[in-house]
Order: sequence, then C-alpha cells, then structure tokens
Amino acid sequence: MKKLFLLIALSGLIISCEKNNFTLNGTIEKGVDVGDSVYLQYVEKGRPFTLGKDAVKNASFNITGKSDKARLCYLTTKVSGKIKSKAELYVEPGEINIKLGELRSTVSGTFLNTRLQEYKDSIDILDNLFKRYHEKSLIPTLSEKGAEEAQKAMMVLSLARVEYVNKFLEKNLDNIVSGYILSKNYETIDPDAGARFIARMPQECKSDTTVKHIEKTFHNKIITAEGKMFIDFGVFSNSGKNVKLSEYVGKGKITVLNIYSSKGNNAAKEIETIKAVADAYKDKVQFVGFGIETNAQAWNAFIEKNNMWWPQMSDLQGWGSQAIFSYGVNVYPYNIIFDKNGRILRKGIKLSELQGYLGGIAK
Repeated sequence: MKKLFLLIALSGLIISCEKNNFTLNGTIEKGVDVGDSVYLQYVEKGRPFTLGKDAVKNASFNITGKSDKARLCYLTTKVSGKIKSKAELYVEPGEINIKLGELRSTVSGTFLNTRLQEYKDSIDILDNLFKRYHEKSLIPTLSEKGAEEAQKAMMVLSLARVEYVNKFLEKNLDNIVSGYILSKNYETIDPDAGARFIARMPQECKSDTTVKHIEKTFHNKIITAEGKMFIDFGVFSNSGKNVKLSEYVGKGKITVLNIYSSKGNNAAKEIETIKAVADAYKDKVQFVGFGIETNAQAWNAFIEKNNMWWPQMSDLQGWGSQAIFSYGVNVYPYNIIFDKNGRILRKGIKLSELQGYLGGIAK
C-alpha cells in the first residue's frame, strides 16, 4: 500500500513538473551567424536573469526549460559581444515558436504569445499607415488639399489606434497581456477608463511595479483634471530659493505653467515659442517655467542663454520629480493653464495653440 501511495505521489510530481515545461523553437533571418549565442532573459527588480541559451545552428536554435509562472521575456542574439536583435515573448508551458528578425519578430504557439502577436500585428498596421501619411504631410511640394487630407488621415488613424487598444485591453483583462498593453499605451488611455481597467486585471498585474506607477499616474490625472483646483507643491527657484506653485497660481491672474527640458532636441526652439507668447501677454498672464532638470549649473546657463525672464522652478530630480508627477505629466513640453482663482482650465495645450487660446481668455 505504501508503494502505491509513493507511486501516486511521484506521478503527481512528474505531471506537475511537466506542466511547467516550455520549449522554444526559433528560426533566425540574416544577420546572425552559426555559433552566435541566443539568450532567453527576463528582468526582475531591474536585474536581468537568464532562463536559457543556445548557439545558432543552421539559422535555428532551441531552448527548453521550466518556468514557475508565465512571464514576459526577451530574446537577444549576441554577435561579438554586442546585442544584434531583440524580441519580446511570454515564457509559459508549451511549445513556443519564434521567428527572430533584425527589424521584426513574430511569435506563436501558446495562448499568451498568440494574443501578444495579434496585438502587435494590428498596431504595426496602424502605425505604419500613420507614418506613411506623416511623411506625406512633410513633402514641401504637397498641395494644401493634400496636406489637409494627410492631417485628417492621421487624426482618424490616431483615434482608431486608441479605440483598438481599449477594445483589446477589455478583451484581455483576464490575463497578463493586459499589463503589457497598458504599459505601452497608458499615455493615450483615458485616466478614468484606465483606473477601471486596472481594477479588473489579474492580481499579478496589479502587483507589478510598472502597473502600480501607471495606476498612480491615472489617479493624479483624475484629481488634476480640467475644472479641478490646482495642487500646490514646493521646489526651488533657479537661484536656489524655496518656492511654491501657490506663489504664482490663484493670485488674480491667469497662469501658464510651462514644463520643459533644456536637454530636449528642440529645446531652444520650444523656449523661443513660449518666450514670444510670454512677451506678448506679460501684462495680463503670469508665466512660470518648470525645468525637468538634474544639473543646476547647466539649467541656469540655458535660462540665461535664452533670456527666460519669467519665474523658473525645478526640484532637480529630472523625471523623478514628484512635483510634476503629482499632475500626471510624463511628456514635455507640457503646458497647464490656471484661471485667476487657481482652477485648471487646460492641460496639455500645444505651444502652437497657446497664443490663440490666451487671446480668447486674457482680457
């Protein structure tokens, strides 16, 4: 009888182990030679871990192993010690097939990877169409009508992309692909809808550090939405003094908070635009700059070089700034307009639209 129980227990253990087994069958396009290494890795708490590796043989490779849970992994090829190509896939029990290319990779065979590839295929179509119309809109000889049609097409494609992402998220809220999709698209997702999505995600997704950060971002966007009163924060002026946003907002003038970075590719041009608006409305509107900076000396040099005469502030924490995060801001340049009492009128208004908007409200 004891032997029977032992056999049953061993059988259960074997079956349990087999359930965690995965096999990764890969083929590689040009650019990777025989003998080059292929690594299957995942990142946890900022550290890379390797699940397996293989050497390329006849443009193919094979990695087998066990994984205690389904997880997002990265497949990289290394040629002379340098990463040549990289692809994303989910390691989960079963047989996974991947075609690794220099520009694009495809994965199939298991549930999560099928969903991941479905998403990527659809997004690639939308993004490539958008890119085509964007390139067309930049043609110098394009007619006015042609430019209008290109702009309209880009707007339609942008809306279609947002709609697709929302529908695909809704469809995958019962699995961890939802966390991946959210992390790639949260900037275009309505904060209220995003908060509802997260509430319905698997606990594994909710516990993820990135998803938690996105959830907080949604929360901050909701409490600082247009129509809400401003939230104060304390930072430093460019001269090193302690300053608060409340020293400028809600003091009887419309206030424009311009969030920028001196290290941006178009920083000088963007500041030139905001300076022209500030010069035009300096008697009617309070302008305040917030620099996403880490180096006080370089920041002050930028301010002086561009003659930025209006008040400047920063906490010198770069993208780690809690002041900017409190408004759910994750891009620059970014403008927030407050009314005379400190209520938020507009968030994210483009620099090109700023002067026209102020012309309608700054009387």
